[in-house]
Amino acid sequence: MNTSWLKKAYPHAIAVLVFLIVAVVYCRPILEGKVVQQSDVVHWKGMAQQSFEFKEKHGHFPLWTESMFSGMPAYTIAMDSQSRITIGWLSYLLTLGLPNPIAFFFLACICFYFLTMVLRVNPWIGILSALAYSYCSFDPILVVAGHNTELSAIGYAPAVIASLLLIFQHRYLWGAALLSILFSFQVGTQHLQIVYYTLLIMGALTIPFLVYCWKQKKLKQAFISLTIAAGAGGIGFGAFAMSNLPMQENVKETMRGGRTELTHTNRMYSDKDGLGKDYAFQWSYGIGDTFTLIAPDVAGGGTDGKNFTGDSKLAGKLAESGISEDMGLQLANHFSYWGDQPFTSGPVYLGAVVCFLFILGLVYVRGWQKWWLLSVAVTGIVLSWGKHFPAFNGFLFDHFPFYNKFRVPTMALFMPQFAFPMLGALGLDRLLATGSSAADASAAGTAAPGRAGAEPYIRETFGKTFPIETKESHRKKFKTALWITGGLLIVLTAYYFMAEYKAGDDSGAKQYFSDLMIRQLSRGQQPTPAMQQQADEFGNSLLNPLRADRQSLFGADLVRSVLLIAAAALLTGLYLKGKCKPALFIGGLLILSSYDLLDIGRRYLNDDSYMDAADFEASFPPNAADLAIKRDPEKNFRVFDETSDPFQDSRASYFHNSLGGYHPAKLGLYQDIIEHQLSKGNMRVFDMLNAKYFIQKDPATGQPVARLNPGAYGSCWLVKAIHYAKDGNEEMQALDSIDTRNTVIIQQKYASQIPFVPIPDSAATLTLVENLNDLITYSFSATSGQFAVFSEVY
Repeated sequence: MNTSWLKKAYPHAIAVLVFLIVAVVYCRPILEGKVVQQSDVVHWKGMAQQSFEFKEKHGHFPLWTESMFSGMPAYTIAMDSQSRITIGWLSYLLTLGLPNPIAFFFLACICFYFLTMVLRVNPWIGILSALAYSYCSFDPILVVAGHNTELSAIGYAPAVIASLLLIFQHRYLWGAALLSILFSFQVGTQHLQIVYYTLLIMGALTIPFLVYCWKQKKLKQAFISLTIAAGAGGIGFGAFAMSNLPMQENVKETMRGGRTELTHTNRMYSDKDGLGKDYAFQWSYGIGDTFTLIAPDVAGGGTDGKNFTGDSKLAGKLAESGISEDMGLQLANHFSYWGDQPFTSGPVYLGAVVCFLFILGLVYVRGWQKWWLLSVAVTGIVLSWGKHFPAFNGFLFDHFPFYNKFRVPTMALFMPQFAFPMLGALGLDRLLATGSSAADASAAGTAAPGRAGAEPYIRETFGKTFPIETKESHRKKFKTALWITGGLLIVLTAYYFMAEYKAGDDSGAKQYFSDLMIRQLSRGQQPTPAMQQQADEFGNSLLNPLRADRQSLFGADLVRSVLLIAAAALLTGLYLKGKCKPALFIGGLLILSSYDLLDIGRRYLNDDSYMDAADFEASFPPNAADLAIKRDPEKNFRVFDETSDPFQDSRASYFHNSLGGYHPAKLGLYQDIIEHQLSKGNMRVFDMLNAKYFIQKDPATGQPVARLNPGAYGSCWLVKAIHYAKDGNEEMQALDSIDTRNTVIIQQKYASQIPFVPIPDSAATLTLVENLNDLITYSFSATSGQFAVFSEVY
């Protein structure tokens, strides 16, 4: 048996085992047959239900669905791969076929560890940094939200970058093969915003490579490497062209493509050829919120978190007024967030220990690796600020290719999520191989920890070498890292004492508390002015306890981060003094960092996040209104559900053809109808869209009931007259006054396509025969030329 091979494989086998154990233990309820309560997955079930019912009946998914927004492309929701040649099964090797969300965390660990091995980092440090990358609070929060494609894209990203590095290291065959495969996997997730950020990281990596080749007069090598990388990337993208190219075509017709016929509009959602800036930048990370990278609850945690479990000044004040403790704690948690986003599920926390190691990396790492990763981290943070740094982000939004297709700038914090543990790993690796213990080992003729030989140099990817440093040099660098870290903590402490802990929506919180007291005082009766005054005073009195709660969350996590950093710094100092063995040093940091992140992650992904699989499958129990509508023998009509936000909820889409729904990229022309007609309740437009039923709450019982709309026009109708509008604006305005049952509204530019004026014919008929989503069949009969209107978006 080849013992040398086993010796090399040993740390990698340990790494895989560690990643597997941590993921399984962290997501233990999955093994009990439970699933995570994921709101976005529930929405997707509502969106996709009609497509799955169609497939069960006809053997394939339709390309069009009638269940949302009066009709939209279904291939953006549920679609089978049509290719007989696929390498998708290889992805199961990376996840061992594990169930989600175990697979998400395991995949991210494996891919990040692979990157550290390509960069020749000590395997034990690779384990530490891979866990830090994978269990950053962003990932557990995404699991609970149900952003599964985003998690998969984040998981593949490090391996995609590692493949590019292999090409730059002249390992062309392996690099090209892995880049084409892994990039195809990432693109196949369809989460193009994370793919976009990954490409930005790869671009930042390419710049120092080109500089190095230019200085070394190796531009031919650069050309070969970039050509191979571009070809491999093209193959990776092409592997999913069947889904990506139709998606690109679809984007042009959506809000994200800026599709509209209107020119005089204050449209929030889109502008020109992309999203509207105000809409795209709505979820911008506050500049002050950025401190959450090192202390999680700087801005108060998440709006649906469970930071308070028993000690809350707000809950105590509410209890004095007869509000139950559970209700008080729920409100304390809900209103704890005071950052600059409208609301949030939780902060992006990279880890106090990881932040310390990142600073250590800034001091210890020299050359291209430091500047590449630092630029990635800074760029991601600045991009996440969105509207809070308009000079930079506004310019990018207006001029950078495809950037205006994306929203939620906070997502750019994926870039520092990647860069912080990576630079920290390189710094630790440099320290471990050049520190006092390494120097002693070299003097004794033995290998430094984790190295294959006793060479006294650290070889950079692009050929640079640095000699082992003296103890005095290490002392100065460590002291510099401590000064930088200490300065950052002093700034954070000053922010703690100077912040006012006011949220932009505190007026809404005050109103909520006032309404709560009104309901308690009036007990269903008309409130008196005295009651209203008492309720207003009550609402005002709760703002100070609320802000005190927010400060307590900040303070607790600030102390927590200081203690963790102090412990990491102490371990590092002991190692540099030769009083701590390398194994104990790295092991201690591994435990500290992992405890730090896993503990915070449990605030968001914990046992309460899971539910029985059977209950999850029954996420859409039909109500009385649904059952009543289902009894209608006619099937080709639409429903408008007013019991919740109709354009942000897919519940109605699960059962009916709906005018509303839930989708991040609605068709642009339909969005115009929502904003200019449906939102103001124009019944002519509801009738045109064949809204036969409205689901509303019964005022007496509060239960949903189905209200029949007898004025719905049906699936198609014949009109008697044509009204020409000069442009889209006039066309939209005409819907306010013209009888669309008998008159069709058309833009003047289409007049040449209409060869005759319709002649009224009482005997003419137009009826729907069959609707198969992608194919709709009608029956028409008339003795003269007629003009037909179809209640279809397509």
